[in-house]
Amino acid sequence: MHRFFTPLCVRLYLLLAVCLAVNFAWPHAMRSEWNRERLYRQMLAGTDKERIAAAEQLVRHAGREQLLKALRSDSLSIRTVAISALFDLWMSSEDEEAEHILRVADSSIERKNVKGALNHLTRLTRTHPFFAEGWNRRATLLWQLGQVEKALADCRKAVLLNPDHFAAWQGMGMCHIRLGDLTAAAKAFQNALKLVPHDRGTLRNLQWCEEVLRREKPKSNAVPVGEIV
Repeated sequence: MHRFFTPLCVRLYLLLAVCLAVNFAWPHAMRSEWNRERLYRQMLAGTDKERIAAAEQLVRHAGREQLLKALRSDSLSIRTVAISALFDLWMSSEDEEAEHILRVADSSIERKNVKGALNHLTRLTRTHPFFAEGWNRRATLLWQLGQVEKALADCRKAVLLNPDHFAAWQGMGMCHIRLGDLTAAAKAFQNALKLVPHDRGTLRNLQWCEEVLRREKPKSNAVPVGEIV
């Protein structure tokens, strides 16, 4: 028995124990709030290459809150990296089958096979009804096909599942504009701007809705001719 507890063996046992502990703790350390904040600071202060690397790590380690914070940065470069990373995070939030169907649908769109893409996305929403990105992607395609009411319904489903999905809020606003409900459109754009406050397109759309609503308000409050007040 003594040969198993020689000083050398004891050192080897201790080294093995340390390696096993590190191997077990490492994934948890990478997903820790401390590490995600470290990667967030690297996104803010690093070079473009370092920002992309940090964002990729945040996607891998579920750094959703940090990526959402980066959307509010004054730097266009940081915001662009954060947007791309968030879409990667949302796309990988479901299982491999859902991600595969999304890629197949994208491939169908690239080949101009719109009907095939719609069939794939419809199958995706049926088999993975809690996958927000699936609803958002189908909403985008339905919008392009002119099926605005169906696109709006899918946008609503997407933001119900993922209230931080700024693109779905933007899409909802555009659907409401097309359907003539500017009040609802303005609310959707306001929700989008809470997430992407520097997005000029969304801000312009909101300002346009508010301006039209201001111009129409006096008309709606006007007293009909001949009515006694």
